[in-house]
Amino acid sequence: GKTKNIRHSPWRLNLVCQFAAGQTVPDALLQLQFCEKVKAPLVLALIKRTVNTARQKHGLLPSQLEVVECFATHGTHLKRVKIMGRGRAGKKFRRFSHMRIVLREIDFPLKIMMSTSRNERDRWVRRMEVALEDQQVAEMERMEIEALEKELEEQELKKEKLEEKK
Repeated sequence: GKTKNIRHSPWRLNLVCQFAAGQTVPDALLQLQFCEKVKAPLVLALIKRTVNTARQKHGLLPSQLEVVECFATHGTHLKRVKIMGRGRAGKKFRRFSHMRIVLREIDFPLKIMMSTSRNERDRWVRRMEVALEDQQVAEMERMEIEALEKELEEQELKKEKLEEKK
């Protein structure tokens, strides 16, 4: 996902983006909730929006995703006059930024194999278990919704048949 023309310095926005880059989505969301930077809620909202897009298009849950890239770049700046002493003037820039976030599905077996310590491996195993549980819950909800939709269609067909008989 991306956001353009954010009225904030790209350098300072990049500091917030670095909190999220390289973490799993739940960890990044947790970090940004407690980050005291001004634009942290903006980065948080962009991650949530991107996660929703991934869920709708590819059926991926937040526990299955990691933030691969999160960075800010320069946008178009507004040039203003900076009044200085002794009758001089200079340039002042009102800086704008563009922000980009890339999410990727976590390859849990690879992460477990690449772990350097036992604690790190255990952490990835727990995350994999949580992701599998979330996937099962989502599947159950989807099946329940499909069953309710079928039931609703059957009731509508029965109503139509009763109306045709009258």
